[in-house]
Amino acid sequence: TNLSLKYDFLKDDFDNGFEGFKDGISKNIDSIFQSEKFALLRLKIEKLSNLKSDLYELETNLDTVIFDTFKEFKMSEILNSLNINGAFFEFLNDKLKHYEKNQKSKLESLEKVLQSLKNQDANILNSFKENLEKIEKLKQLEMGLLNAD
Repeated sequence: TNLSLKYDFLKDDFDNGFEGFKDGISKNIDSIFQSEKFALLRLKIEKLSNLKSDLYELETNLDTVIFDTFKEFKMSEILNSLNINGAFFEFLNDKLKHYEKNQKSKLESLEKVLQSLKNQDANILNSFKENLEKIEKLKQLEMGLLNAD
């Protein structure tokens, strides 16, 4: 739960596209199980199950057929083609990059707003100083007019 709380900020980005990621993995797995080798294995198993043999002989024959067929599958190649971990980390990395890009964009916008506020503050300060100078001149003029009488 601590981990889920720690990365809760990524939830929306992660949820967006995760179903597509899972569908892609499912399609890869489905394509493996729909290959000719699996179809041939199913036919061999069906053929063995239709033979009139005792249970021990059926079990032995099924074991042999299944193990021999799986030896032909080259499981390491299948696992490499699936590359589930690599695909997941790529998906996660893309989501993190997207999140980082959004955060940088928000930070840049915030920096622009802060710079604008600094400029406004500088303008207000200059206007305030100018107004103080004008007030001082007006006071001097007023004093000059009052003393002129």
